[in-house]
Amino acid sequence: MSKSVHAHKVLNLLREQALSQDELLLKIASDFGTDVSFHTCSREGFDVQSLLTFFIAKQKVTLTDGKFHLNVERVCSH
Repeated sequence: MSKSVHAHKVLNLLREQALSQDELLLKIASDFGTDVSFHTCSREGFDVQSLLTFFIAKQKVTLTDGKFHLNVERVCSH
């Protein structure tokens, strides 16, 4: 059974620096393991790809020049 990690922990990785998808995937695997799912305050069951798609759709993350950037103005503070 995979553990579930709050999506804010992934956003916090991007708070430190912009990362390419490969860099972000490696960092997630290193920090949380490979058998992990993600949840938000209102939804659960995200894999990494669906979480990144969700972040972009909610404008919490932007993809510019091949790197994911945190959009601080769109991230809640809890």
